[in-house]
Amino acid sequence: MHLNAHRILPAAAMLTAVLLGVGCGTETSARIDPALPSMNSREVGSFMAGNFSNAAQAKDNPAFEDIRVHLRPIWVDRIDGQWLYVEQSLATSEDKPYRQRIYQVVDGNDADSVDCRIYALPGDALQYAGEWKVERPMRKLTADLLLPISGCTITLRKNEDSSWIGSTQPNECVPPASSGVSSMTSLKIDHDGFEVWDRTLNAEGQQVGGSTAGPYLFKRTAN
Repeated sequence: MHLNAHRILPAAAMLTAVLLGVGCGTETSARIDPALPSMNSREVGSFMAGNFSNAAQAKDNPAFEDIRVHLRPIWVDRIDGQWLYVEQSLATSEDKPYRQRIYQVVDGNDADSVDCRIYALPGDALQYAGEWKVERPMRKLTADLLLPISGCTITLRKNEDSSWIGSTQPNECVPPASSGVSSMTSLKIDHDGFEVWDRTLNAEGQQVGGSTAGPYLFKRTAN
């Protein structure tokens, strides 16, 4: 759900996350028990699934790129959370996504929280481009092949307006060879869309990359 660090804004931070100790499994595993995962993680997963655009924002403010985001549920038979495949691209080149990830939405450490974890795809991610359009996306891929991105879990909690709000922890999301910089991502999501603000911070906590005009505002669209 985060913006590309190099294609959109210089050194912009990315929303990333890690799963420690992922088990193997495919779509042939046991059906999800209605009690697992919780209603909270299922709600967040349903909010994330869909097609999203910030076209209106980009039209009003040239500081924002016009971006499309597609998220599709995958591996719906797994019992270890809600899994989604995401593609993110510029509106002018939707056939060439600059960001492809697998999201896992799971219950947090307490009853009121939900964790969003993100994985990189193995090999050349572009081989999966357009997978969000197929009936059963990522059918040939299994979770044990994914590459967890460590240190960047984002925890969400429900707001009074029924949206879910959260952020990464300061100084924990550190890209490889980061030279002292870290990523900070804030996220707000509800049924209608989501707001995401990715920033890159130096060791002193000063912003050195990412949007300086505020969060990207994505609205749900038909396609």
